[in-house]
Amino acid sequence: MKINQLVLVVICLLFYCPQLSSQQEDLTAYEISMDQDFLADFLHDNPLEAYNYTAGLRLGFYGELADHNYLGLPIIRRKVDGWLIDGLLDRFGYWDQEISHSFVLTINGFSPTFISDETPIFVDTLVGGYQLSQDIPFSSFTGFRSTRRVESTKTIAHSASEVDFAITSSFVFGFASLGIIKGVENMFGMGRPSANLWSRDEQEPYPTGQLNYTMIPLFMYSLSAERVLWRPMDRVLFQLRPEINLGYYTDVGIGLDFGKVMNSNRFIDNLSYTDTNNPGLVSISDADISFSLVAGGAIRAVFYNAHYHGMFGWNKGQEYGWGDTQKYLLEGYVGAKLQVIRKLEFNFSLNIRSSALKTDQAKYSSWGTLGFKYLMGDPGEGCYD
Repeated sequence: MKINQLVLVVICLLFYCPQLSSQQEDLTAYEISMDQDFLADFLHDNPLEAYNYTAGLRLGFYGELADHNYLGLPIIRRKVDGWLIDGLLDRFGYWDQEISHSFVLTINGFSPTFISDETPIFVDTLVGGYQLSQDIPFSSFTGFRSTRRVESTKTIAHSASEVDFAITSSFVFGFASLGIIKGVENMFGMGRPSANLWSRDEQEPYPTGQLNYTMIPLFMYSLSAERVLWRPMDRVLFQLRPEINLGYYTDVGIGLDFGKVMNSNRFIDNLSYTDTNNPGLVSISDADISFSLVAGGAIRAVFYNAHYHGMFGWNKGQEYGWGDTQKYLLEGYVGAKLQVIRKLEFNFSLNIRSSALKTDQAKYSSWGTLGFKYLMGDPGEGCYD
């Protein structure tokens, strides 16, 4: 079976299986989102020569069904949640707690400026001094994520004002280097050259293929929160967004989001990308047409990233040591979301991230995220169970 066919089979299975039980279990939305750098090409003079390739695909569903035991990952996530955060909001006086769940398949790829050596521009750039070994290594993740989100309100006694607070936990499990990302690159590349450098070739004088080229299991547990700091006017929010990731990503970050949200949103949906540490949000407006326009930024202190550092020296290919990588990353986004007749949702964002490397070939990354959701819940309730 060709890799593109395998991708389509996985997509069909993910969307078909929940449909079998949708009449018995709560199912509130389907989602498909993708990251592609060609969506941001209009920002650059020569994107094929100077900017990184980015590929990502997220397929998922929302509702009580996403927390079902047969999915496996929710069981583990509940165990960790129970130890770390369950009961925390009650102890701090938060009430009116609304819980939602999602379950997604996520495929992400990170690659250097060139994914093909079959183009004249690659040869010319090598002659000009470019070194593939000093650029971002090829690396990918394919796996599943179970997410729970709790939104709460707290009344401040001395002022009688209300504070909105949300906490989201996720457990991710999957594998590096399954080879699926090459098919995703070729399928959604929109005119990019065939991604042949994703395949390992020891005969080439420059590194090719994925950093972790065997099927290595990866996991991550993530916690993030949103605290609304200011509402200067109706549906305009400023919020603080701290987060921590433990696993194949290990970092601590803090961000700030601001913008206009839909009438059903108590928080800003982070539209920046489909990666495993950014769960999606579903909330259904009660208007026929509703939109959100938001932006945000974050800074992360990075302790470990398997996409750059390899798997603790197990790999035999290209990897970067602790001293070769930046300890802090900056990222930002601006995005919009549109809901139509309470059934369809579209979102788009432009994203930028500083380079993780200290090498001469290091560059910032920019890409676009395009998403679609089919909504099945009641207006105003979103994905709450």
